[in-house]
Amino acid sequence: MMFLNGLLAFGALAFTIPLAIHLLYRSKFKTIQWGAMHLLEPVVRINRRRIQWMHLLLLLLRCLLPILLAFCLSLPLLTGCRALPGDTPQTIVMIIDDSLSMAARDDTGVSNVDRIKNELGDYLAKMSRRDEIIWMPASEVHSVASTVGHETMGRDDARDRLRRLTASAGPFDLAKLVRAGIAAADNGSHLERQVLIVSDFQSCNVNDASLEGLKTLMQASPSDLERPAIHFLNVGGMLNAQSNLSVDSIETMSPALVPDRRTSFTARIRNASDKAANDARVTWSIDGINAESGLVSVAARSTSTIKHTTALSTSGIHEIAVTVEHPDALLEDNRRSVAVEVIREIDVLLVDGQPGKEPLEGETDFLAIALSPFAFAQQDQIDAVRASVITPSELLKRISEQPPNILVLANVATLSDEQQIKIADFVYSGGSLILFDGANLSDAGYAKSWNRGNGVMPLPAELDAVVGNTDKDGETPMRIGSLNSQYTPWSRLAPGDPRPLSGVDVFAYRKLNPRTTSNEDRDRGDADSTTDSDSIVLLSMSNGDPLVVSAQRGRGRVVQFAIPADDSWTSLPLRRTYVPMMQQLALDLIGSGRATTVITGEPMIVSLDEFRQDDDETTEPASSESKNKRTDSKAEKSAAEVAENSDREPPIFTVQPPHSGETTIPLPPEWSEEDAAELVWAQTRQAGVYRFRQILPQADGERVVTSTVRVAEVPPEESQLRDTEPERIAAAAEMIGATVHTDLDSIVTSEQNRRYGREIWRWFLFALLLAMILEMVVQQQIVHKNQGSIA
Repeated sequence: MMFLNGLLAFGALAFTIPLAIHLLYRSKFKTIQWGAMHLLEPVVRINRRRIQWMHLLLLLLRCLLPILLAFCLSLPLLTGCRALPGDTPQTIVMIIDDSLSMAARDDTGVSNVDRIKNELGDYLAKMSRRDEIIWMPASEVHSVASTVGHETMGRDDARDRLRRLTASAGPFDLAKLVRAGIAAADNGSHLERQVLIVSDFQSCNVNDASLEGLKTLMQASPSDLERPAIHFLNVGGMLNAQSNLSVDSIETMSPALVPDRRTSFTARIRNASDKAANDARVTWSIDGINAESGLVSVAARSTSTIKHTTALSTSGIHEIAVTVEHPDALLEDNRRSVAVEVIREIDVLLVDGQPGKEPLEGETDFLAIALSPFAFAQQDQIDAVRASVITPSELLKRISEQPPNILVLANVATLSDEQQIKIADFVYSGGSLILFDGANLSDAGYAKSWNRGNGVMPLPAELDAVVGNTDKDGETPMRIGSLNSQYTPWSRLAPGDPRPLSGVDVFAYRKLNPRTTSNEDRDRGDADSTTDSDSIVLLSMSNGDPLVVSAQRGRGRVVQFAIPADDSWTSLPLRRTYVPMMQQLALDLIGSGRATTVITGEPMIVSLDEFRQDDDETTEPASSESKNKRTDSKAEKSAAEVAENSDREPPIFTVQPPHSGETTIPLPPEWSEEDAAELVWAQTRQAGVYRFRQILPQADGERVVTSTVRVAEVPPEESQLRDTEPERIAAAAEMIGATVHTDLDSIVTSEQNRRYGREIWRWFLFALLLAMILEMVVQQQIVHKNQGSIA
């Protein structure tokens, strides 16, 4: 404890005055003997001790009065036995929650983010100009490394950032926020540091994983001697009772879409309130154009789905959006978008290792029908897959002149070194390879060691002996087990049934040993081999043996079957599920490589081959004069091909985020070398549609613009509006020695006490007043008792 007016504290010595008076008068009393004294002796003997205690209490109160008055006038401060920083400059790390839930409005129509703008603006205005502020929206805190070298600013710049703050990001990890805030404070310029985390602390942000992360953080740095002061400003606590209807997700049953083929989309609508929402209007839109509307009713605390079926006529990436019209606390989540890719007809090349003389006797006959059923039936509907069958002798010429999207080898006995190298390069450059087993693979050299020229391409699994009897005679058929629940395309074959293929008869299959890609395997290949992944079992037998195994190889994938593509070993090709099973596999191999919809905060990756002008629909004129100009053959070249022509300027790439202007993106370093170059855009805090454009200068001075889109969306957890229990927030704060506040005034008071000490003169003033009252009461009690005794 310290005193602001230390000299006045010496006034406490005035307590000696009433003590001296008491001792002085006590020594001057006289004893007078008189005749009736013996009549009062019993009363005096009975009350003597009480009277002595009352006089002693009165003396103590009279001595205490000057002591309390002196302490009150000296302005004492509680310091906690430490030096006070006073008004020294400080570094303040402000981490502001800009997630979507902060935009929720209360009954007065004011959102949390608007309330914070007003209150925090006044707080910043009272700060010293010498203070250093590190501004960190929660959506920009991805790791501790992201805080290093973070921009510092003064109070005026911070107020300008605050005015431009918007709430549209996704949830955050509280432990990561605290860790990043401490790291940013440690990089500050001043010794005095403070971390202020402002949030509504939704339940999705303070989960068990966050608490475990905080516990780990404190265990890693148990000492709090150098830790900055941490404050939690909880602006939530009012949203649990608010109504909210949101679009949680938009899904399609197909992993890839083809032009003019009808596809069903399903939107899930969530009601996060305790009151049912009836007859809310839902509107579907495609590329910004309304397509269909309907009504939906959602019970309290539940979800409902609504479907829309359409056929997209052009290839490319399209935006599918769903909007629900309902007045609620959070209007921003009433609309959700996804970007879907419409690909051209998938070209699948089937290599028949044992062609048949009669229909359905060849190795690939069943598979060709399953992939292109409408073409086989000579119907007018369009197949997603165009399947063509060749012999192994035609493979090298066909894959060199017209590479397919997917290559299928069905019971192919031998492959030359040149064919193996060509197929390996095809896979590592992004193609897909499907291997079907058969009797010929027992002696196939490529199945044991696939030659890739300067290395090998390891197959997903090593081949072992055949299990069962391939002749089907007198054998009890074996059964297929469960599908891999993580492999979405096949999990939709029979929703709710984990074993939709359990009725298939399997008389024989090859024993597959899934391969784990080791560092030695990668070292035997080239640089592309570093992208190889461990094998994944997509389908297994009832005894657990793998039946279908998949693995990443370079930029492509290899899928390996333990059974043939025909009905020689199994009855699978004769089952109804065979057609959707093979089609979903083909669509997944083509459509799974491009992330068109990401979570806010995740980077967007755009391949330059998306800007190829193969369709007029993807072309945007750069000016009104070229609006109706068709792209010539030169403009259809990729960015890499244009760069090879020194007479032309390099292309310009731009991005237009939601509610923002167009920004130029630097050219990728590898754009002039290969068509596989990619644009990476990491600033995806805002939810919505991002439009990427490529501007190609032409020889005649005109410019041709091609575009593609990506969509960033907020996870649906932000729409549930569930505040974290105060006890849970207090427990999280206690782990790291933080304080929890519900208003900025309490933070100001807390910081005032930490920096200048806690003033306790009011406590001494209250004690002084109480002592004065007690002194009068005791005095009156003594007088009253004395009068009673005399009477």
